[in-house]
Amino acid sequence: MILLANQYGKIMKTIKRVLVGMLLFTSLLAGCSKEEDSMISEPSTQNVSLEFGAVLNDLANKVMNKTIHNQLPNCNNGVPKLARITVSYNGEARTVDLNILSDGTTYYTDYSEELKIPVKVSSDGDDSNDFTKVTLSEFLVYDANPDNGGKLVWIAPKGDSDFSGYVDKPLPFDITVRPGTKKYVELEVLCFDERMANEYGYLSFVLTTEKLFNLCFFANYCDDNGRHYPANYSIDLFVLNEDGEQIQIYAGGEHGTMPDIGQYDDGEYFGRPLCLAVPGPPDGVAGDEDYLFYTIIPEDWESLYGNIDNIPLAAEGLNWNEVQALYNDDGETQEYIHILINCEEVSACGEFETIPESSFYDSITPENPVDYFEIVTYLDEIIFSFSQGELCADAEDIPNCINEFEMLIAEDGFVISCLPAGCYTFIRQQVDGVNQLITNDEELLEFLGIIDSKGDALLLALANDYYWNINDIENGAIKEACDGYELIVSKIVSSCTPLQIDRFHLRITHSGQIIILDQEVIEYEENICI
Repeated sequence: MILLANQYGKIMKTIKRVLVGMLLFTSLLAGCSKEEDSMISEPSTQNVSLEFGAVLNDLANKVMNKTIHNQLPNCNNGVPKLARITVSYNGEARTVDLNILSDGTTYYTDYSEELKIPVKVSSDGDDSNDFTKVTLSEFLVYDANPDNGGKLVWIAPKGDSDFSGYVDKPLPFDITVRPGTKKYVELEVLCFDERMANEYGYLSFVLTTEKLFNLCFFANYCDDNGRHYPANYSIDLFVLNEDGEQIQIYAGGEHGTMPDIGQYDDGEYFGRPLCLAVPGPPDGVAGDEDYLFYTIIPEDWESLYGNIDNIPLAAEGLNWNEVQALYNDDGETQEYIHILINCEEVSACGEFETIPESSFYDSITPENPVDYFEIVTYLDEIIFSFSQGELCADAEDIPNCINEFEMLIAEDGFVISCLPAGCYTFIRQQVDGVNQLITNDEELLEFLGIIDSKGDALLLALANDYYWNINDIENGAIKEACDGYELIVSKIVSSCTPLQIDRFHLRITHSGQIIILDQEVIEYEENICI
């Protein structure tokens, strides 16, 4: 069995506050500053280094032509020492720290190996496609390393912010990088005023040096029949400030407030946990006092469960003790808040018990009388088998009868396991001297008939790619319920980039219907295959 693990959380880096004047930045795309010629890393790829230069502008004159906002940032004289920028290209985003140098009149960033941009160079003489598009999405300048207490002094506003009107080209914008060129791009920045942190287009607490913590959510939606699905939703999230006011830091429907949802190639739908960066409690708020407040807004999912009622759920509060309790002993990985949308309480019938190491096949009860059946797991040879009954009991030639039965090997089965090798499980049976194979879900349901034993339920779960841990009630349990059986089992919902394993609470009815009562991600690795 696969050892289950908790999902990994990621903690955002943060930055600090304090304000300085408005500047005109000139972005410089050039060949290496420490080398006159661009370095060729491959015959078809040239690495072009990306650098930034800065020229101080007169804030007062610039503001005279800007009537967008009725209040201006209040600036001080912090000296720029480090720029933290975020760029993306070729489908990958990266955040890079750059030292800022000065020649007495101009500020510019130091050369960095981390900002060498690969540019494809064609070999056919046609250079029309010889470029890389780089998107600059964040530009923050500090008077020292923000991880060591440096204060934010300059900031490039974003296009959806109140301060975007003060600059001609707010972030994000694209830069075209071509081999062997030096290209200058004007980048205007404003000084940062802590009192107006919400006006720049960044989350206000991202502009501070306080430590941030991941707060993760996972949700299920239940239809009117009680079937559970991974849910689509968005979140409004507020944080209490030092004045006791609730400040909204995430607004439902905006980028970053909805989970990543979709469908794998095998048709399985998925919804990944949504993790939001949140600060700790403000000074003076006790550990058992709520300081975070969130509201879940159900969203439609046309291809899975269609259009639903989008009325927000009741607001919930969280205190610092509850946030800390979500973290595991390693201090990094964490559990998430599980949200149920339109779901009723699960059945209280019966009590869960662990699935023991001893074979559960003992209690399997076929629908019709069978002289002998054998459950076989096969990979080039039989690697496991379980049997009930007496083989060839009434045969005239018992050795030949047994030999014929043992030669009965299916080419596939109703359970595929042993990844990545791919063994499979099937049933071979003998009824009135006739040998038969059972290799798919339909034949298995016909063989089992009414699901009236724990063995029946577990075998049906296996046939639908669920598995469990032995003697581990959190990851492998079963109980007899009001209508059939309920199981706690796991399933690999994606086996490659990402690897995702979910834990399920299932109800298997007497008729063999499998109903998902609950589903949650327990392991997620972006770049792993099995």
